[in-house]
Amino acid sequence: MDLKLSWKYGFAFFALNDVISELHEQSHMATNWLIYGCFGPRDFNNVHGCAGMDGFALAAGIAGPLFSYLVMWAGVWVLMRAATPAGRSMGFTLVFAPLPFARIFTALMGGGDERGFLAKLLEGAVTVPQSRWLAVAMTLLLCGPPIWFAWRALAKPRRGTIIAGFCVMPLLVVFAYKFVVLNGLLARGVLAEPVIFGTPAFVVVVFVLALVATAAWWAWLQGLERQPVVPAQAGTHADAELAAAPLHD
Repeated sequence: MDLKLSWKYGFAFFALNDVISELHEQSHMATNWLIYGCFGPRDFNNVHGCAGMDGFALAAGIAGPLFSYLVMWAGVWVLMRAATPAGRSMGFTLVFAPLPFARIFTALMGGGDERGFLAKLLEGAVTVPQSRWLAVAMTLLLCGPPIWFAWRALAKPRRGTIIAGFCVMPLLVVFAYKFVVLNGLLARGVLAEPVIFGTPAFVVVVFVLALVATAAWWAWLQGLERQPVVPAQAGTHADAELAAAPLHD
């Protein structure tokens, strides 16, 4: 693959990331609701357990990452099987839109859903540092191969730089845009009242806008791979003979 990056693709990518990110959080909440029958407080990237309960149900803690892993691996499947530039573009996008490197990086920093899940699953059997490194191993095992498949799909001259960019740049943009700006507005009370499934109105509005933008800009997501240049077709043999034939009055 030879990629053609553009501002249009960037906007579409982050719209899709917003959709996937919110579905990740809703996976946590829906699973916890099925088990406990209640919703806890939340913002754009953190969901908490129900009031008076000790965090999430075990299954709810891993439900969000499982959804993200499913999207990544679906991207690998599409990328490996697609026969068109549009299909390969979508496969590559689906690998990175759930931010696989962010899952690895967060585990390395000692946070993330995976660490919380493993700490609770293995409570009493492992120490906190051990649960951290088990989470790092888990994220590397599940997020590393999709990144590697995407790297393998790229043309050689720039693939290391492109993969590094797709790992790091979305992490920086999402941190500034979502964690700082959107969570900051929500913390100040902007549309902070829960309206559906325990989700604040502000989060719902952003999700709906992202969903509409993803649908409207879907063609931009399919245009990531540079189209091959088709050489001009030479004239037919008959045309060549006609052009070479002498003219008679």
